[in-house]
Amino acid sequence: MHDEKRFFLETTPGKLFLKASIPGAIGMMASNIYFSVEMLLVGRLCGSEAFAAGNLALPLVYINFALADMVSVGSSVKIAIRLGEGKKDEANRLFTTAILTAIVLSTLSSILLVILSPMLFHLMGAGEHLLDDAMAYLVVYAIFCPITSLAFVFDNFLKISGKVRFSMFANIAMSVMSLLFDIIFLYVLDKGIGFAALGTSLGMALTVLFSALPFFSGKLTLRFTKVRLSLKPLKDIFAQGVPNFLNNISTKLTSVIMNSLLLRLGGEMAVSVYGVFMNLDGVIVPGMYGVFDSLQPAIGYNWGAGRKERVRRIAFYSTLAIALMCIAFSIVLKLFPTEIFSLFLDGSGEIIKMAEIGISILALTYVTRWIGYACQSFSSAIGENRIATLISFLSALFFPVLSIFLLRPFELDGLWFVLPLAALLTALVSLIVYLGRLGKLIR
Repeated sequence: MHDEKRFFLETTPGKLFLKASIPGAIGMMASNIYFSVEMLLVGRLCGSEAFAAGNLALPLVYINFALADMVSVGSSVKIAIRLGEGKKDEANRLFTTAILTAIVLSTLSSILLVILSPMLFHLMGAGEHLLDDAMAYLVVYAIFCPITSLAFVFDNFLKISGKVRFSMFANIAMSVMSLLFDIIFLYVLDKGIGFAALGTSLGMALTVLFSALPFFSGKLTLRFTKVRLSLKPLKDIFAQGVPNFLNNISTKLTSVIMNSLLLRLGGEMAVSVYGVFMNLDGVIVPGMYGVFDSLQPAIGYNWGAGRKERVRRIAFYSTLAIALMCIAFSIVLKLFPTEIFSLFLDGSGEIIKMAEIGISILALTYVTRWIGYACQSFSSAIGENRIATLISFLSALFFPVLSIFLLRPFELDGLWFVLPLAALLTALVSLIVYLGRLGKLIR
């Protein structure tokens, strides 16, 4: 039995949680914190207008990465299950197919994004200066995306191979390198927002090269192999990855809609307040993702081996961890809204008052958000794709858009409640799904 298979099938669930999820959460938070740090540097060194432009562009940048992440998640679930079933050759074919698919999709999406983004920014209400800064930021990310998107793919495959600590250190190294490049470009050389994107892209590209090395060593179960063009592995990858893709892309589409309305109702100040919250959200959500993502191979291995008791205990520890994480984060945001905002931008008077109100309300999102996320992630890990897709669609797009429609009459004050209301509605549906379907499956 290979080391990673023994690790996932024989390690006690509590010890498995400590060894896999904590490094995984730290690694995922480290791998995504660079966007928040980048925006912090942009706000401090490039000014409030560049900060607002960056936050208009960031949802589109995330959407561009979402396709590769979909391939990563979709293939990881199937690979873990195949390895749990002892089908090593099939797992390696899926692994190789996933890498090639991610490169092709990222290239196509980057080209499309560069062509369409000027029109999208105009529709959002961006003026000339905001448009120029937003385009400078987005185009650099698009150019590097076919390579940098593989950071997410290799990260998942390292975890499947039992290299959780390696993944964590790679992600930390990526954040450190991106930060150093950004400091050199923005502070030392006094460049603009486009160079902030360049710094992060260089850090990610170097991490991709470093993360790929173990798969060429021949010491891991997963390795590159010859593949034939076939629709079946692609169907498997897309079917499993669609829930995560819908969640990613729908969340960012919601951000695009929110930014457009905030720009019209509250101007650049409102976009900046929402941008600060979303940059913080970009740290806590990867933390939640990292907990379940790191244990997803364990759930897949044990589900494939028919060990439901272990699956239940692993899922319990994971859910408890993200619940505590969300509640703690909600309390911090509620207690220190203006102090947190001031980390990103200098301000006084009207914008500080807006930040205190907006961030305090948005903090309520995390009181219930963990419920929907846990239900969606667990459903995906055991192959219940329809349930995962439903919850993903409801949480990321349907309920936020419904909340916007219901709260729009209350203008700017109403918009701050959109995400908390959407999270609450998603939690209610998730509890119904668990009681009606998932609970029965794992008994």
